[in-house]
Amino acid sequence: MKKYLLILLVLITLLSTAQNNRQNIRGVVSDNLSQTALPGATIQIVNSNVSKGTSTDLNGIYVLQDLPPGRYEIKVSYIGYKDAFATNVVVTSGKEVVLDIAMEEDLKLLKEVVITSNSKAGTLNDLVPVSARTFSTEEVNRYAGGRSDPARLAANFAGVSAPDDSRNDIVIRGNSPVGVLWRIDGMNVTNPNHFATVGTTGGAVSALNTNLLRSSDFLTSAFPAEYGNATAGVFDLGFRNGNTQKRETTLQAGLITGLEATTEGPISRKNASSYLVGYRYALAGVAQAAGIDIGTTALPSYQDLSFNVNSGNTKMGRFTLFGILATSTINIAGGNSGGLYGGEGGGHDLSSQIGIIGIKHFKQLNSKSYFSSNIGLNYSKSGQTDYSFDRMTDSVYTKSENKVTEQDIIFQAVSIPR
Repeated sequence: MKKYLLILLVLITLLSTAQNNRQNIRGVVSDNLSQTALPGATIQIVNSNVSKGTSTDLNGIYVLQDLPPGRYEIKVSYIGYKDAFATNVVVTSGKEVVLDIAMEEDLKLLKEVVITSNSKAGTLNDLVPVSARTFSTEEVNRYAGGRSDPARLAANFAGVSAPDDSRNDIVIRGNSPVGVLWRIDGMNVTNPNHFATVGTTGGAVSALNTNLLRSSDFLTSAFPAEYGNATAGVFDLGFRNGNTQKRETTLQAGLITGLEATTEGPISRKNASSYLVGYRYALAGVAQAAGIDIGTTALPSYQDLSFNVNSGNTKMGRFTLFGILATSTINIAGGNSGGLYGGEGGGHDLSSQIGIIGIKHFKQLNSKSYFSSNIGLNYSKSGQTDYSFDRMTDSVYTKSENKVTEQDIIFQAVSIPR
């Protein structure tokens, strides 16, 4: 009898463990242009041993429950719309997957033959005709040597190259990297990278936390009028919304991204409001504090805080508060500078600070049009100090110092009727 009881307890434990490893995929299905919710859309898992499906509720919200960890392909169908696919959706046991899907209307004309193409490299912005593609955070994190950096991923696209592996400046069809425009949730920003130097749009480490980004567009030419300040290329990025159903926290460590903590969850489940906050700290600084020798005295120190707070649906519309606060420093001093004299020593200090804070407002006017506006502050400060060694006095002196600060207040409003 005891033998059978023991076997029963083991089976119950295994079943409980297997159940705890399962996780959900949730999100909102909406119209690509009007951004209205699509109730009754069908969501299915294809190309997988798991056979599961569901449909959206009146608010366009769906939940695929109790999925074992793995990679899935999601198909979304709705009458009058083209089928939408989400490939390589990774489900882990410790975190729900929030996947919002926008669908495109399927217009058909009688007595005519219409040939259309559906490319996975299409863009989120319908006003972009050519020379653009959409990339997801999954691509950024999966790309070998990408260092969780959208710019290093884009450097592998056609017509794009990276002049130096130590930085993420990119050259698009021979144009200067200075002509690249960065946008976050519709707001132009100067340079969202750590160790940004004067007059550049790149840096050694990206200050963009990929755990907070949603699918975004990268443009290399033929820019629409809204990208008027771009001459080489455009990174049109955006933050995703946090989980509107339950609170989740993620801790991870990476050689480049450092120690990272991300938390998200609902503010009000009734209004579907949520928060999403991520903080990262350089791993080299932690190693130095722990007394670990990493082989150099020039330790890069950087940290950044990214956030996105969504008010959900209110009578006045939907408000979103987003931003990035980042700082980075590195001191390279001592040794031989490689000058004319063998004993000539020197070095330089680099520092940069980033402050990006914006408020975005979205209001659905009717079923065919909406109004969107944003206002924000863009702050960027970079400094570089060069030192040289005086052999006569056996001392180090400041050879040059360069500091640049830029502050911009940005306002933009867009109304799209259909």
